[in-house]
Amino acid sequence: MRHLRVRRPVLLLAALWFALYRDHSGLVRVGLLAALLHECGHVAVWLALTRSLPVLRLSVRGVGLDVSGVHLSRRQAFVLALAGPLTNFALCAGTLAKMQLRASYWGYFFAAANLATGLFNLLPVGDLDGRRLLQSLWP
Repeated sequence: MRHLRVRRPVLLLAALWFALYRDHSGLVRVGLLAALLHECGHVAVWLALTRSLPVLRLSVRGVGLDVSGVHLSRRQAFVLALAGPLTNFALCAGTLAKMQLRASYWGYFFAAANLATGLFNLLPVGDLDGRRLLQSLWP
């Protein structure tokens, strides 16, 4: 595919297979779903900002948008970086609100996974969204 770059696919697929194989509680699946929905938030904002399909990078470190070669204003970069964590926080809040009507372990796991994914991605290190947010704020 033209819009999907995979680095070390064998290592990525082996790690994913092993994690899912050993996941007897289902927590890895819920965490992967939260990460996928996080990236969907970024992709939705990317489509709204650029009107084009994004280039996704898959590696052992995770999935991310490849924004190299595309000029975004500081405001656009800020909104794009914030989209993923906001998606997770909205899903967490919506799930917890729904849990008031009918509670389940899966719902609490899903809410916790979204909260953890959103908070983790706000760390200002590496390729995480927190670093991109700070870069868009500093001149």
